Amino acid sequence: MMRREWLDPYTPDVEALFAAAEDKLRQYPEPLARHALEQLHQLHPVRTDSGLSCIGYISPLWMHHTDGLPLDKALLLGTACLLHMLYFLNMDDVMDEPEEDAVAKLTLGNLYYVDALQLYSLLFEPSTVFWVHFRRVIQDWAVSVNGERHIDYFQLNPLLIAQKASPSQLGAIGSLLLLEQPARIPSICDALNIVLMTLQMTDDFTDMKQDAVHGNYNSYLSHISAALHHDYAIHTVNDSILNHIYNSYFMDSYAEIASQFQNALTSYNLVLPQYIVLNSYLYNALVQAVLDIKQRKKRLYQGGFHYWISESSSMLPEKGNADSV
Repeated sequence: MMRREWLDPYTPDVEALFAAAEDKLRQYPEPLARHALEQLHQLHPVRTDSGLSCIGYISPLWMHHTDGLPLDKALLLGTACLLHMLYFLNMDDVMDEPEEDAVAKLTLGNLYYVDALQLYSLLFEPSTVFWVHFRRVIQDWAVSVNGERHIDYFQLNPLLIAQKASPSQLGAIGSLLLLEQPARIPSICDALNIVLMTLQMTDDFTDMKQDAVHGNYNSYLSHISAALHHDYAIHTVNDSILNHIYNSYFMDSYAEIASQFQNALTSYNLVLPQYIVLNSYLYNALVQAVLDIKQRKKRLYQGGFHYWISESSSMLPEKGNADSV
């Protein structure tokens, strides 16, 4: 596995952060505690393939290493952000699939939220500016989640699709306030929004068919709709759009949008280097996904037998790895 520069060097701190969250969740009444621990373990980036979700809680750990934020404060703030993230993940699940475990997710969500607030309060007095930012971030999330049901955000401004992940800013904002560097908040949040946008674009490209079926907002489907002069504000996906999802021009032009923001991010002053590394990883993943589809199309065009040989060869073990058969 390729080294994840934004995560692997910080594994000991991440382990400590998850251990602290686990201690909190073990105090919940059963069976909520068991469900909560299952959800937490699904997010553990070392034990599962969920490393990209770290953006919701890892900024304080990064700032411990880059800016000298005391480790105890970084872990406390990161734990609060992790619990807060669990809350929002549950809310998103209930909104996307309201019939599936809604009661458990809503009740657990409230416990996560209360514990997150308690931890934030240990770091920030009620009169501090943190809570002004807190309200803004939650309001941005609420407006975005409601607005995407009837507003085509990606066409207004691609960065707007990052707003529904705006709570991810709290770790960076809180860290900068603890470091007494509030002047950096606007530029750091602008940079983080690019990372969140690229993450959403990558997810949307992967989930385009599923979102088309469920009627969820999807920036890639929005991109195709706009190019074909269709109205995507009501999230209806007709056959014309579906017939173009693997069109090379649309895939390339979609990736080019991410490329432009990647270039902008690298020009930012005082940005966290981890943001640049993570965004580059996400952009490259999007480009690779596009390339994979193009190569698969090319093999199909070359004929069925050639396609079967190519697919079979790609599944053969490398030389020297006979034990893996």
